[in-house]
Amino acid sequence: MMKKAIFTILIFLFTSSCGYQPLVFKNADLSIKLDELGGNSKINYIIKNRLKIYEEKNNNYNLEIVDSNINKIVASMDTKGNPKSYQLSIKLIINLKENTNIIIKDKNFISTTNYNTISSKFDLKKYEDNLIENLTEKISDEIILYIQTL
Repeated sequence: MMKKAIFTILIFLFTSSCGYQPLVFKNADLSIKLDELGGNSKINYIIKNRLKIYEEKNNNYNLEIVDSNINKIVASMDTKGNPKSYQLSIKLIINLKENTNIIIKDKNFISTTNYNTISSKFDLKKYEDNLIENLTEKISDEIILYIQTL
């Protein structure tokens, strides 16, 4: 019983003081302002909401979404010619500007996934919307990480 207590305390001490810090976190000196949003409004809405915590009055960077689009193609078909699986990709092109509105970086972000078809079109549409949201959140995390590493 005593060994279990000591073991538990040691494990707690080692894990709590290991210095873990998440890769994407709210950095105190990072401030982003979204200038222009071009392209798909659904993607832009999700990105805007995800980057809202980085908006402050004294911004370091102005982010312009030049273009954002969703591309859905049929990846494979069955013998009858019906779609069996799809490939969904989201492409986002951004310009990163300093406060002087001079473009310092432009970058493309692409996120892709494959999925099988579902017999119910309603369920398929809900699943696609969920995939779009997840892929867009992944891209927004990549944008934050990209800006933090500059």
